[in-house]
Amino acid sequence: MKNLDTTENKFLNDFNFFFDPKVVGELILYQLGEIYCDENAVCKTHTHMDFFELTFIVSGKGKIYCNDTPIAVEKNDLFLSLPHEQHKIVSDEKEPLRYYFISLNFLSSSMFKTEILYSPNILSLPANLRVHNSPTWANAFIALLSCIQDTAKFSDLKLELLAKTFCINIWQTYQALPQKKYSSPKGFEEQNLFYKIIHYIDEHLTSIHNLTEIADALHYNYVYISRIFKLKSGKSIYQYYSERKLLLAERLLKEGEMSITKIAEHLNYSSIYVFSRSFKKFFGISPSHYESQAKKKKEN
Repeated sequence: MKNLDTTENKFLNDFNFFFDPKVVGELILYQLGEIYCDENAVCKTHTHMDFFELTFIVSGKGKIYCNDTPIAVEKNDLFLSLPHEQHKIVSDEKEPLRYYFISLNFLSSSMFKTEILYSPNILSLPANLRVHNSPTWANAFIALLSCIQDTAKFSDLKLELLAKTFCINIWQTYQALPQKKYSSPKGFEEQNLFYKIIHYIDEHLTSIHNLTEIADALHYNYVYISRIFKLKSGKSIYQYYSERKLLLAERLLKEGEMSITKIAEHLNYSSIYVFSRSFKKFFGISPSHYESQAKKKKEN
């Protein structure tokens, strides 16, 4: 299937089950691999069967053709190909492509086929909206490639679970895209990510125990989202998170329905001392003093 119009590739790692798909639980795996192209290498035009194919660009640039429509791709781009489409990949002459790929589906009885991969939001996406730029996708492919070579007990089960997690992430990434056009992460994508970080913090303010949970929930690397947040807001994620907690603490003290100890616990401070110190540093007054003033205002 990955038949390239070139005499030799610099690197080819192809676990090919195209003619005898590997069935693991509900997962049907057709191909999984990595290709490091020569200059001007071409993956010939071929028609997909009843499976989805994901291509992640590790480095270089080129074009992915979907039913004769060329889509420019570059480093960290993920492209989704749908079942029964014609597909071709052309590598750039000066910056040849290196990419991961996976072709998969699930059993007809699986919700991963009926509700996730075959969801209307996925199937209706035009080719130009099926590109998503994010470096974190590389980790998912590396995990799958590592697992498929593992012969330890339960490795097949792990492969199925990794593939299912992968497809859930695909659904979450693409299901909200029909109304937006593709743009690089230096434009709309970064701004959109910035708003997602703010929304997640605001929605989970009292349940976050570690800020890396934000990156995990949004499927990005924490260092990456920290850089984007600092770029867009001028402050760190920790600063924003701390300020939001303290503003909520102020509101709770005004309401007077929770003790200072309970507020500190509710906002996941490690101790009442840490909470009091943070509150005084931010508002210039201790929580107990603030609580006392708030009670006096209510009485008056």
